[in-house]
Amino acid sequence: MNDLEKASVVITEKKFSFDDMSQASGASVPTLKAYRANPDKLKSAKWEVVHKLADMYGKKLYKSITDETVVDLVQQ
Repeated sequence: MNDLEKASVVITEKKFSFDDMSQASGASVPTLKAYRANPDKLKSAKWEVVHKLADMYGKKLYKSITDETVVDLVQQ
């Protein structure tokens, strides 16, 4: 999966808030909302924004792990 595909998944999955994505990528919230409404617009986005959004792809798993999950795993 390339960076454009990963960035598209991050935008469309709605696991991250617009504020989180804006802070990580440097893109404005209205720009990110436009990407969510039409992910094909990512094709014309700055490479830096796409790359930073793609970096968030690998972090989605960690965002969903809670402290309770960690405690359960440690106790096993």
